[in-house]
Amino acid sequence: MKTAYEAGSAIEAHMLVDLLKQEGIDAHIRGEALQGAVGEIPATGLVRLEVADADHPAARAVIERWERTQVEPTPRPEGARKSSTLRGMLIGLALGVGGTYAAYRAPASTEGIDYNGDGQLDEKWTTSPNGLMLKAEVDRNLDGKIDYVVHYDAKGRVASAEADDNFDGVFETRQWFKNGNVAVSESDTDGDLYPDLRTHYTHGVVDTVEFINPATGKPLRVEHYVMGVLKSAEVDSDGRGRLDVRLRYGKLGDVESHEPLER
Repeated sequence: MKTAYEAGSAIEAHMLVDLLKQEGIDAHIRGEALQGAVGEIPATGLVRLEVADADHPAARAVIERWERTQVEPTPRPEGARKSSTLRGMLIGLALGVGGTYAAYRAPASTEGIDYNGDGQLDEKWTTSPNGLMLKAEVDRNLDGKIDYVVHYDAKGRVASAEADDNFDGVFETRQWFKNGNVAVSESDTDGDLYPDLRTHYTHGVVDTVEFINPATGKPLRVEHYVMGVLKSAEVDSDGRGRLDVRLRYGKLGDVESHEPLER
């Protein structure tokens, strides 16, 4: 396996995996757990996308096209960049650790709504001293226990969330957001502490659902949806670690065709 890209974040890695799959290239994420272990500090280079050696040139071509669509910062003059590098690092570190936390992350107030009138907030919001949202907590089934938590970044934008979707007290689902919409979610549906269901969204709408083998991290089944309707799926029919069959579905969810995938 060759490294095709070093991602800046787990959500970026998941988005690129989805992009590569649309081009027929299988990619695997390595180092995601390590990045999560270092908290909110960026861990550049820990999250990598790996592809088969034969797919590396094609994968790099797809990623380079994607990189060209990203907004680049306006370059500064070379002399200014060199003279201010060390000073910028020191000032940035001091402000980042001290002032940024005080201004953006220190809780200031909590407000909310009591939907059922039992005296407890069923939805509550925590804001920073300057009014930015830090966290939202929701008790969706009104049983007195929080089962959905949304986290916001330093600019007040929704960044991630955790959900207890079966209301058993365990947050088994994690979500990552982009531009205010959920982009990727992962769930541990069987309680073994390993995600086995991954869903990709386009502008907040379900696009692809992957059923993951926790032992290998590879998909056992990948489903494709349009407007909530299942259109097709690739399946690992023999359990050998590769998707070898494609199913196409009709409007009522019936299988219209069954064909082998060429490798």
